[in-house]
Amino acid sequence: MIQVLTEQDYRKMPWKNGQGFTLEIARSHGEGLENFDWRVSIADVKEAGAFSHFPNKQRVIGVLEGIGLILHVNENRPVTLMQKQFFAFHGENNVHAELVDGVIRDFNLIYNPEKYLARFQWVNTSSVSSWISDASQILIFNTSAKLNLRIDEEMYSLKVFETLLVKNKGTPLQIVPEAHGSFDFCVIELFLKS
Repeated sequence: MIQVLTEQDYRKMPWKNGQGFTLEIARSHGEGLENFDWRVSIADVKEAGAFSHFPNKQRVIGVLEGIGLILHVNENRPVTLMQKQFFAFHGENNVHAELVDGVIRDFNLIYNPEKYLARFQWVNTSSVSSWISDASQILIFNTSAKLNLRIDEEMYSLKVFETLLVKNKGTPLQIVPEAHGSFDFCVIELFLKS
């Protein structure tokens, strides 16, 4: 099953810590902030603060818009993420975030590592001609003005901030992006563990 998700499909949800809101793009199943195996979302971070805990989950966060974010994870050295950079950490870690220079919009994947392996990457060059994926879930989040994607000879068109959600049963799919100028999109692939 392949579905184009627009901003009207995204759901606004409060953060677990009550300090802001998340725009949920897609999730595996369920409702609320606990009952899911994977979840992809966007959040506007307007001030420094602590991250919510998600026990038994793996998290990947990146800066979608804005300058950058500094993450303090447990007692480790701070990690600075600039735009389109990502960092993975455990959901039960104590994480405090600071803004490098003004408000940012982040992009988040939270998933159950006992059920899924995940690959998360930005593609922002016109040199990528195609790739093949047999992931059980493929999400392509577009930040270009317009992006066309051909998946096994079917064509799909994404406007800016739209997402293509592919639910697959392990069949290798050829994905061919087509855009005027360079590409700029995020690919999340979730591989169901056997």
